[in-house]
Amino acid sequence: MKLENCVVRKWDIIYCELLKLILNEGEETENRTGVNAIRIGPFSFTLNLADEFPILETKKVGVKNATSEIQWIHQVQSNDVRWLHERNNTIWDQWMIDKDGIYREYEPEGSVYDKEKTVTLVDINGKPLLKDRKPYQVEGLIEGKTIKSAKYYGEKWAYTIGASYGWRNKRYQQSQDVNHKLIYTPNDRRINIDLNQKAHDKEAVLPPCVWSVEFTVYKGTLNCCVHQRSADVPVGLPFNVTQYAILLAMFAKSAGLEPGVIEYSIAQPHIYVNQLEGIKTQLRRYEKMLDIEKEAKHNQVFEKYNDLANKIAYIKMHAKNAEQLKEVATLEDDLKLYKLMLEKEKPVIQLANKDFFDFSTDFSNDKEYLKENATGNEDIKLLKYKSAPFIKLSVAQ
Repeated sequence: MKLENCVVRKWDIIYCELLKLILNEGEETENRTGVNAIRIGPFSFTLNLADEFPILETKKVGVKNATSEIQWIHQVQSNDVRWLHERNNTIWDQWMIDKDGIYREYEPEGSVYDKEKTVTLVDINGKPLLKDRKPYQVEGLIEGKTIKSAKYYGEKWAYTIGASYGWRNKRYQQSQDVNHKLIYTPNDRRINIDLNQKAHDKEAVLPPCVWSVEFTVYKGTLNCCVHQRSADVPVGLPFNVTQYAILLAMFAKSAGLEPGVIEYSIAQPHIYVNQLEGIKTQLRRYEKMLDIEKEAKHNQVFEKYNDLANKIAYIKMHAKNAEQLKEVATLEDDLKLYKLMLEKEKPVIQLANKDFFDFSTDFSNDKEYLKENATGNEDIKLLKYKSAPFIKLSVAQ
């Protein structure tokens, strides 16, 4: 137990202050998903991997899925969602084209279920397709979810997300180019991955959100600028930032460099209105963890911890109604935050000494191993990661 670890990490501060900024100054707007979003203008921040590995401690981040997804895009360079399924990763299922070559979009969570509803099938240009000279009607495939739209990409795209992400990376050999230049011409000023090829957007279910990464080598460190056109801040951004820190570390190890600075910019950071309760939970944790950090600096943290434990025991013994028991639940959550702050250590990223394309893509599901190494990957290890519990949030399709 080291009190120097009883701090709120820089990435948690940036992230939670961004949540607060959106809630306080954002404007609510409509968008293609059918769920309104609260958004602000462009936002950027800087993280230095020499100081800390950026992963949230105010809530649990699924590092295993984050790692397999970033390898899927940049190392394996695939758009086939079944590759992720083989690694128990289902995060792209909502954007997968079905077996018949049709991408079906469904109404948001909480909508009234209409099992009988059908929609007109359109092609990738939005033109209705005909059957017997009438608009071709398509039904949903997921029990309990009402179909909203259907687009035909063709059976060649079945089980994929279309011409996006890893498909574009592979078509233009972008990761190969970056890896080669970092090893052989590290002073090159054109070391970048650009996934914003507009010519392929019509065949992409979702054009890349993180669309550009530019790499620079400086005094033995590898640094990058990441550009994101749109960020679902509660769900996507924690994944994305950790992923691109992992990607930076992978390219650095391959080239014999140390991971350095990430400059991260987002054009449209937003929160969906059906995510607000989960955000409130995280921000309450954040404020409490800041209080605990202050107590540690003033050598009061153990006294406060014991006082809280005694208070919980007293209320439990004398509780006479549901309101008092509800107070106990809140106080017990605070006690867990004290334990986290007192027991956690600084997370460490540790990679095998391999070429970028030789890192293992096998992942363990062993719970004990995952406690020690959050990625489950033998070649890409994230050690000593502890956090507050996972917060379930709605995802807008």
